[in-house]
Amino acid sequence: MATNLEPGELLIERIYCFAEAREVDKAVFACLRLARENTDTFNVIVFLREAYPDRTQMQSAFQAETLHLNQEARRDIWKATQDRWIEERTVSPELVGGEEGRSVLAMGVGEMERDIEQMEAGIRDLALPPGLGEYDAAAFTDRNLQLKGQMRLKIRACQQVLERVRTRCVYYATRVQAQIAAEARTSDLVGEVQREVHNFYAERCDLAYQSLRKAASLIGSTDPEDHALLLTSVRRAMKAVADYHYPPVQAPVSCSDGNARLLGEEQYLNRLQEFCARNAGAGSSGSLLRTELEHLTLFMRRLNDVASKGVHAQVSASEARQGLLGVYMFLCNLIARLSAPANVQQPGD
Repeated sequence: MATNLEPGELLIERIYCFAEAREVDKAVFACLRLARENTDTFNVIVFLREAYPDRTQMQSAFQAETLHLNQEARRDIWKATQDRWIEERTVSPELVGGEEGRSVLAMGVGEMERDIEQMEAGIRDLALPPGLGEYDAAAFTDRNLQLKGQMRLKIRACQQVLERVRTRCVYYATRVQAQIAAEARTSDLVGEVQREVHNFYAERCDLAYQSLRKAASLIGSTDPEDHALLLTSVRRAMKAVADYHYPPVQAPVSCSDGNARLLGEEQYLNRLQEFCARNAGAGSSGSLLRTELEHLTLFMRRLNDVASKGVHAQVSASEARQGLLGVYMFLCNLIARLSAPANVQQPGD
């Protein structure tokens, strides 16, 4: 097995190997580890159910795995994964000696595999003892045939469920493998956007460049104070960008929409909007850039509120990511617009 793979990729290879060898219990635990590494809470619970069919055990594990979720989300995950588990383990009643309708084989994958081994050994042990009379031998043989038939049906039911679980493991590994490949391509794209923005402002506006770098360095932190600091750095970067493209002026300015506005030191968002209105052009790409700035402006005004509360203001990780990615995408589009030759028509213009 290749050893130069990332942990997630290595787990995926192990899942494939276990599935091919029909070691379903090992495949399930590898899927559980992969789901945890992928912060995929839904499938963590799915594969916990495969391993821990006991309700008390499952409830305890569920509580530990879903502490970060609200009550509604936890209720939805519990029901959805339970319904999926019941559907997966539902077999024909004749396979397990049940009554009419459908029967649920409430066993963990490891228990099913051990049960199959024990029943196969039991079938081999049901040999005719020596020294029996004709009638006793006939009765013993008839009873053994019934027992063997029941055990073979139970083995068939277990194998049917195990095959479903094995298929689920392969499907999950395949899905995550495709997801990792897609994320790698997206990561390359985000990295390219970030490099383009950094290269542009590093030579033109050092404060914007340094503020963006500071924000990017905090993106992986789990500390709420770092999230607030990240957004403060984003705010500083946007003000520096506005100062570079449209320096503050003291007197009211007649803007491109015909209204007079103050475009002073504190009105950096208005200055940036006016700069885009004058330089983005009248085509659809220019309109898209202005619309993008309008959405970003709403977000930046929220950042101003956060900044006024200090670094101890509660800011979520998703808000921090949203702010930084929004700024990078807007600046990349702005740079592309400004860098396009004047005589080249932009798409949609």
